[in-house]
Amino acid sequence: MKSRIRYILILAFLVFISFYYGGVIKKNILWINDVIIGNFYNLKEYIYNNISKHFNQAEQISYLKKRNQELENSSILATTFANELNRLLEDRNSTQYFPRISLVRAISYVQINDYKRVWLDLVKNHENKNRGLIYKGFTAGISINKDGRVMALLQGDDQCVFSIYIGKDKAPGLIQGRNGKIYVNFIPKWAKIKIGDEILTSGLDGIFFAGIPVGVITKINDEDMYQSAEIDPYAKINIPAYFYIVDNL
Repeated sequence: MKSRIRYILILAFLVFISFYYGGVIKKNILWINDVIIGNFYNLKEYIYNNISKHFNQAEQISYLKKRNQELENSSILATTFANELNRLLEDRNSTQYFPRISLVRAISYVQINDYKRVWLDLVKNHENKNRGLIYKGFTAGISINKDGRVMALLQGDDQCVFSIYIGKDKAPGLIQGRNGKIYVNFIPKWAKIKIGDEILTSGLDGIFFAGIPVGVITKINDEDMYQSAEIDPYAKINIPAYFYIVDNL
């Protein structure tokens, strides 16, 4: 009998608690539930936003790299067009001028101890002709066919040779490397050149089109039949990655 009364009292107490405090308990439980769910969605949204932000940044970086290449391409062409237009103003008999360039990647050095020669990711030069290489808007060297592949000879290599003009009077000469330095050889004796004169490609060798900046004269040597000059090149290439190659002239 006492045991039954005890159970009845406990039941009555629980009913009383449920009537008076059930709302408070329910409210607290729901609040905890809301906090947990809210934090879960906040975490989910945070992760989603950061993932989206990461991929958007990667996409933006990719887009900017592509735009940088396009702008560099345009800059190179604009420079050469400007120089060619100056020539057109001087000579109305100039022919039509539609240069094209494309991006190529340097794969590896030909030899570990020779930093002036690198392999390019091309199968073969068109028509077995040497083609000009451009880096950041300046001449960088030439490409040749070698062992069924395309090899870049950077400026300073003794086999990297192409024709140029010097200064406003357009004195002719040939760029050639020697002992890692870059020289202009076979400058006529009559040419009036001076230190600081700018050197541009002439476009007469079929390797480059005209007007690409090469560098400036830093030293002049008086040879027996010709003049020669040492130059400071504009292109400073430490670890080559990409070049623009001349597609046509």
